[in-house]
Amino acid sequence: MRRIIILTLVLATISVYCQDSKKNDLETTKWEGFIKAGKTELKLILKLEVEKCLLEVPAQALMDYPSTKYKVTKDSLFISFSGMLQADFVGKKQADTLITGNWIQSNISYPISLKKKKEYIRPQNPQQPFPYKVENVTYFNKDKSIKFGGTLTTPEKGDKFPVAILITGSGQEDRDETLFGHKPFLIIADYLTRNGIAVLRVDDRGIGETTGKETLSNATSYDFAKDVSAGIEFLKERKEIDPMKIGLIGHSEGGMIASIIGAERKDIAFIVSMAGVGVSGYVILLSQIETILKKNEIPKQSIDSILAIEKKTLEIFRKESDNRLAGKMIQKQLSLGLLMKQDSLTQKYFMVTQKDGFTTLNMDELGKRYISRMSPWNRYSMSYSPDSVLNKINTPFLAINGEKDTQVLAKLNLNGFESIFKKYGKKNYKIISYPGLNHFFQHCNTGYMDEVETIEETMSNDVLNDMTNWIKEQIRKK
Repeated sequence: MRRIIILTLVLATISVYCQDSKKNDLETTKWEGFIKAGKTELKLILKLEVEKCLLEVPAQALMDYPSTKYKVTKDSLFISFSGMLQADFVGKKQADTLITGNWIQSNISYPISLKKKKEYIRPQNPQQPFPYKVENVTYFNKDKSIKFGGTLTTPEKGDKFPVAILITGSGQEDRDETLFGHKPFLIIADYLTRNGIAVLRVDDRGIGETTGKETLSNATSYDFAKDVSAGIEFLKERKEIDPMKIGLIGHSEGGMIASIIGAERKDIAFIVSMAGVGVSGYVILLSQIETILKKNEIPKQSIDSILAIEKKTLEIFRKESDNRLAGKMIQKQLSLGLLMKQDSLTQKYFMVTQKDGFTTLNMDELGKRYISRMSPWNRYSMSYSPDSVLNKINTPFLAINGEKDTQVLAKLNLNGFESIFKKYGKKNYKIISYPGLNHFFQHCNTGYMDEVETIEETMSNDVLNDMTNWIKEQIRKK
């Protein structure tokens, strides 16, 4: 799922990839360091290449956020970011292995020293030659408005193979679902294809070889479900694929998308939901906010106050579809008078500040948080009700979660699946909860996003094996 960005309490983990027409001494290198925001020490990663600049927030899985200004003069560096961040980085190269500078945001300057970034080993990445066929493929959606680019892997011998379509999580990602140097979909595709199951993995809309970037501002999970359906139709025309054995594997938001498709189509052979949502988007968002606050050691009293207010703002979004009216209602809800009755940490969360001896409410910064929730994608996600979707799925269904997942909480969501399936009498489902695994099904310590990159394992072999065996079992029943 898309992550919550609370820049007042958590400045975030940052990676930058910059753009300039001239070569510079800082090209094609990665740098990392730490800034301190209150009790929290936050890692920044600065990635520089010759002509490009992108911003990532690994702790919150914000990827490829573009800079709006970038300038290099000999050994100095200036980067500016607009939109929801509104921040600048100013640095100077002191040596071949050191850049010193400041991250400036909300009129606060955070000093930082960046060192060349450590590169981590990814031992599970498969190496050529592969014992199966690999084909780059392209196809279109029904009205030819979007061209999709992907990779189809099929076993070396035989035909009429079962096939799984892989569906990425939130945010636009490439066909390998590349995050933090890991390529989980490459690992899944390799494992399944070695076990006789073909795999189609595809660049998301607007990424890589897939077009449609201009549509993203208004696109929702339902639109992405239609993108996956285009892949199903493509596979039905492939002579090496059994059209009766096409299934879906979705990670995070991809699990929700797989459910949406399964509710509308009767030709899906199986569905695997990897850290998919079994409760409403409204509940997911509140759980993510609570998880972030707990990570930052916010006292329970403050967390309860923040969640109580956030519930009221989210109710406004749920009931009022007009963004202008919703904005006015939220502004009225978040009055300075109300917030002044709260504790200091609750006030800080809601942007209550002291300026020239006066207490003020920074509505400009606060507004950015709630404006982002007004996007079509966010509105659709918050209104998503698994009860109205899962009850329509007749397809065999496997729901799995890591018990240390801090994005899609395992107990909350797996209980959600279980409750709905039992309510409607569904029998052909299985639920597995994995101790010690995070949102990406890695063995981990904390489960938080800031450790994902440092873990060499991309995905637990137990998960890969369980998915493969379960899919084979469903295929044998066909």
